[in-house]
Amino acid sequence: MPFQLYNFLLKKGLERRPAQERFFQIVSHTIEKGGISIIQAPTGTGKTYGYLIPILEKGQKAIISTGTKLLQEQLRRDIETLKVYHSYLTGEELDYLVLKGKSNYLCLDRFYQLQSDKRPSQIEDMLKGEWDGDWEFAHVDAELWKEICVEDDYCTPHYRGICKYREECYYWSRLKRRERKARIIIVNHALLALKEFENPEDRLLVIDEAHELDKYVTSSLTDGVSTYTLRVEIMERIVQFLPDAEVHVEEFFERHFSKMFNEDTQQIPLKDLSPYLRDFEELIIRPINLYYKRIKEKLISEIKNYLISKLWISLRLRDYLQRSSLLNWEEYFQLNVSFDEPTEEEERVIKKLKTYELLEKKIQRLKDFYKVMKSPPADMGFSVSRRWSSRLKAFNYRLEKFPVFPAGYFDLSGYKGVIITSATVDPEDLYQTMGIVGEFYDLPHTFPYHRVEFVVYNANPKEKEEWEQCLKLAYKRLRTLHDRVLVLLTNKEQLGLFKDEEGVAIQGEDRLSLLVEALRKGQIKALIGLESLWFGIDVKGEKGILMAKLPFDSPEDPL
Repeated sequence: MPFQLYNFLLKKGLERRPAQERFFQIVSHTIEKGGISIIQAPTGTGKTYGYLIPILEKGQKAIISTGTKLLQEQLRRDIETLKVYHSYLTGEELDYLVLKGKSNYLCLDRFYQLQSDKRPSQIEDMLKGEWDGDWEFAHVDAELWKEICVEDDYCTPHYRGICKYREECYYWSRLKRRERKARIIIVNHALLALKEFENPEDRLLVIDEAHELDKYVTSSLTDGVSTYTLRVEIMERIVQFLPDAEVHVEEFFERHFSKMFNEDTQQIPLKDLSPYLRDFEELIIRPINLYYKRIKEKLISEIKNYLISKLWISLRLRDYLQRSSLLNWEEYFQLNVSFDEPTEEEERVIKKLKTYELLEKKIQRLKDFYKVMKSPPADMGFSVSRRWSSRLKAFNYRLEKFPVFPAGYFDLSGYKGVIITSATVDPEDLYQTMGIVGEFYDLPHTFPYHRVEFVVYNANPKEKEEWEQCLKLAYKRLRTLHDRVLVLLTNKEQLGLFKDEEGVAIQGEDRLSLLVEALRKGQIKALIGLESLWFGIDVKGEKGILMAKLPFDSPEDPL
């Protein structure tokens, strides 16, 4: 095979795999001829190198999409490895970018609006270095991060034009510059469904871990209303204008949903939302809408009085007022401009206008959700979830709507070619859920199962004490044989069985990516986790894996 990089890696000790070489051929053909190629590549094929090597060898621009942000970071490591060898062989530098959704990046404007004593000191330190604004590398609570990250409702196009941090913004300035020059862009499926890329006709699209593509796309298209949204994002802003305002938003959720949940339940499907419509309107929509009308009238009066008192205003304030639609055109044209940048007093006015604008957008989203409650589309599904909120010091309930099948929300026609791959990708399932049709390739198994020791314990999960003893016995056996152990469980109660073990980390103690990295580096000996550890966690080298149950219904091969 005439791949310089591949032949070099073979000499360095890479194992030759016929299935991987077939993968090279399919990717090369798709780059040259276009179309959609669906490749089922079983465990051990080496599919990551299977598409990366042809992309590098042919100098092809590409977008690579994988299931999660954690898998994006794993792809970063693989590209870094190949990048070094590619540069050594060709003298070329490879520009690539790991790109995540906007909310993963710090908004400097929102950060500096926090009181100085509330700003995380770690972020203050990271701002002085080479940090790219990515939450992945910052130890910041998720609810606090939500208040300081880039957000569409806050970072509107016209506000970005006057934002004092527009030139140094992590997302809209720095990241956009890198995106334009990157040859390879690594995204996740949720972002792929929402983002429009520049010049996709020049790029090969690779969709890795495609067996759950519909799940991630559906997640990205899911919208909802939560206790947190109503209390923090709406009511706290209303109180800034009307200090005596109060809406007991928790009452609606507690009344209808609290009895549905138990300790292990986090999400419950709902047939429709019609049983909750009347209370939603009376307890939430009406009082919030009345407050909104009062705020708008009060703000218009304040702005007009302020402008009457000023002979001149800044260009930035005038432009912001124009886009706010609070003044009519006649009033707008009467404004006199004498300088570009706002005074400190005008900055306070702009900040107040910004708070109103953000409140207006949040209330409009609330009204849009209410319209769906009244007239739900035929293909819409609904659910309610509940998770503990440290900010609310109570459960955060969330009502959600989502497309049952995301086919039609996902367009692949604009790309130069498309590779869709997974160990268990099903072309029929892709068609039914996503409307995707392509040429299907089923590569043979190459994983050396004969080199792996499988131990299966025939324990009855209904005999709880016996089952737990068996689980602990299996764990001790693996810890004796292996320096690194992954334990994959099915519920939170099982996590408690390992809380007193030495050298372990339990999922939820820190960011999952940091825990996996700690296992790779040997800083912990075992990582104990739930469902999100079951798919796509790649810890190279020898290790032991304990599975509390098999993650599929009808085991055939290899057991």
